[in-house]
Amino acid sequence: MSTSANITQVEALWFPLVKKFYQTYYPSGKPNKSEPLWVIKQGPTIIAAVRIKPFVDCQLMTGLVTHPEYRQQGYGSTLLDALRSEFEHIPSFCLNQPELIPFYQQHDFVLVQDEHSLPDDIQGRLRRYRVKQPELVAMVYQSATR
Repeated sequence: MSTSANITQVEALWFPLVKKFYQTYYPSGKPNKSEPLWVIKQGPTIIAAVRIKPFVDCQLMTGLVTHPEYRQQGYGSTLLDALRSEFEHIPSFCLNQPELIPFYQQHDFVLVQDEHSLPDDIQGRLRRYRVKQPELVAMVYQSATR
């Protein structure tokens, strides 16, 4: 990862650029101004982004996407590492394709074995998303400090 890139929580001023980034590189990831968003940017270029959807008793990390020209360079890992403190204070989940399990396991997410134990908000999203993505799996953040 370039040393001139930095990670920042998105301010309102940047929201239109982040929205455009998602429309271009991850159209199903629709950012919401009320949800926390983090990006890695290099000057005016957004390199990677991730969103956190808060619920009453948990949160869903979603929409992790890297600009195609910067993929396989560690930017997704850098974002997840920077957000560890966000994941540690409330149960944090992600929903992803099975081929991404090893990636998320490297960042202390573990596969949820009993999906009936998921919070209602996460269960509901998993059911809805599986209509179009039947292989989707649920993972939960489980650091050594929890």
